[in-house]
Amino acid sequence: MAENLPSLEKELIISQTQSQWRNVNSTPLDLEQATIAIQALYKFAGLAQPEVQFVESPAAAREQIEQESMQSDCMLAELWEVLREDLWRSLSRSLGTLQNELTHYIRNPLSELWESSFQRIMLDRFTEVLGDFLGDCLLPEWGICWAAMFTAAHQLGVTLAQDKYNLFCNYMQQVAWMFPYEGVAISIQRPLIRCNSAGEIHGEGIPAIEFSDGCGVYAYRGIHLPEKYGQVHPTNWRAEWLLEQRNAELRRVLIQGIGYERICQQLQAKECDQWQEYTLLQIESEVDVEPLRLLKMTCPSTGFIHVLRVPPDLSSARESIRWVNWGIDPTEFTFQS
Repeated sequence: MAENLPSLEKELIISQTQSQWRNVNSTPLDLEQATIAIQALYKFAGLAQPEVQFVESPAAAREQIEQESMQSDCMLAELWEVLREDLWRSLSRSLGTLQNELTHYIRNPLSELWESSFQRIMLDRFTEVLGDFLGDCLLPEWGICWAAMFTAAHQLGVTLAQDKYNLFCNYMQQVAWMFPYEGVAISIQRPLIRCNSAGEIHGEGIPAIEFSDGCGVYAYRGIHLPEKYGQVHPTNWRAEWLLEQRNAELRRVLIQGIGYERICQQLQAKECDQWQEYTLLQIESEVDVEPLRLLKMTCPSTGFIHVLRVPPDLSSARESIRWVNWGIDPTEFTFQS
């Protein structure tokens, strides 16, 4: 059992399992295995075997989904009942005391990637494209996180109902977004997913999520971007976009990409106060939710300029320096030659 395993062996199993399932959604579908997994789920739900049709992207699937929805009933409720009640519920009960540990080390990190990032980005991009038909889609991201937990538990010696374990984990491993109808299942093929060094879904001037038919989704550090921003490399983002963007999250992303130095230059920051090589600046325009005050620091030896944001209620450069340095007044700094 898991509690009897050496901690290093347990850590290795947890690490390997997280890595395995972290990459599953960007692994191209094996169409034969995906067909088997979908048909197995239909069979377990007591439904007739469907014809499985594969489509390159959600956008390309729109017409096909619309046509199928007019001809046959959606089977989402029946399959959801199987996945959530017959499979997930009984498997999760088997985890016992290990569930908290696996939730912390496996489910939470994967949930942040697949449910909170990938699925959110995709829904932001395709809700308008698919409209009400998106309600027919079986989204697997929640299940990927749990399948990873079940995989680790199985390797750690937890006894799981083998048929349910195989069906649940194999489906989550083999199938992406799927629209289940009576007699026909429309499965979306998996895209190429680009990530930055922090593991966030991210592309600079190129789609962060790209389907084989060229349909792309733009994202910056895990946040969906409109094409207007996403198609442009962040080095060419314009500070004036901040003035027209009312969405607070997108403004935050733009500020991150543009940087305060360029914002100061392009929006003509006003000087409020100066102390030695430090200057307190303010952007008069409504760039963010609260007034934007910045401390500009110029290195006297190299001329390098660094800009930091400070609270809007600070009124002097010296006070701002004190805030940046955790309450230490600049006159107390110790300089060494």
